[in-house]
Amino acid sequence: MLAVDYRASVVSHNGALKARVYESDRALSVTAEPGHTVVVLGYLGEPFVRLAGGRVLVNAASLTAAGLGLLKGSPRRTGWRLRARSLTFVWHDRRLRVLPAGVDRKRWAIPLRIDGRPARLTGELARIERPPVWPWIVLGLPFVAVAAFLLVRRRTLAPIAAVVFGVTASAGMLLTAAGFVFDSYSSGGKWIAAANEFVFVLVGIAFIARGSRAARGIAGGALGFLGLGVGLSTLPVLLHGLVLSVLPSTLARLSVVVTISAGAAATGLGLLVFEEALDRGSEEESLLKEETRLG
Repeated sequence: MLAVDYRASVVSHNGALKARVYESDRALSVTAEPGHTVVVLGYLGEPFVRLAGGRVLVNAASLTAAGLGLLKGSPRRTGWRLRARSLTFVWHDRRLRVLPAGVDRKRWAIPLRIDGRPARLTGELARIERPPVWPWIVLGLPFVAVAAFLLVRRRTLAPIAAVVFGVTASAGMLLTAAGFVFDSYSSGGKWIAAANEFVFVLVGIAFIARGSRAARGIAGGALGFLGLGVGLSTLPVLLHGLVLSVLPSTLARLSVVVTISAGAAATGLGLLVFEEALDRGSEEESLLKEETRLG
């Protein structure tokens, strides 16, 4: 999940626990402070989870626990069943369901018992307005225009331009990746993807630094193609109100647009350089064969 259309928050809770809502999937996390017992009540008002003494216990007779799949693999019985040795319990509660159409804000509440006393964990879901897409399209047009001009009128500059656009796309791609991996909603998959992107960029930079003019242009095009593919996979940030990144949403969207636009320009110019290199290779091969025949 890269972006969502709502902001989820905890408004109030007891000092005996810590709580948060994961905006990526609206999962609720509750952590009991040491020395306190926290019991979460289910949809029917029955106790269904207890956090105490560094353990998470599930009520085997709770219909809520059964509905959430916490009792799979064993028959239902009365009493508390150990689920994990932890101070924290994370689950998806239907009381935090997504906002229905036409509703922009909703309060939610989870009843609790803390050290035997009634309490409530409350929060809010608020819809975030989706940003307009057209400004980002307009921002990408100059990249397309410059690339088209070079392809038609200034082909000799194509290798240099491919490098410039390719490096720009790579910078945008890595900035976007950093925003995602350092966010609190990051996952192992995002870290792996970011590491792979970084390695590919280093390889491309090495070719640019040590290769011939044509090789540099082709490497720039390859970096652009990588940026284009990765950038297109992050298009949801342009279509949803809240970007799940440590970067401000506007900066995250800007880096995605630059990555896609510069990547497309570098890809086109790199293909031109590659095609011209193939043509030169064919001409040199033909000349060599002709010289061999005459000699």
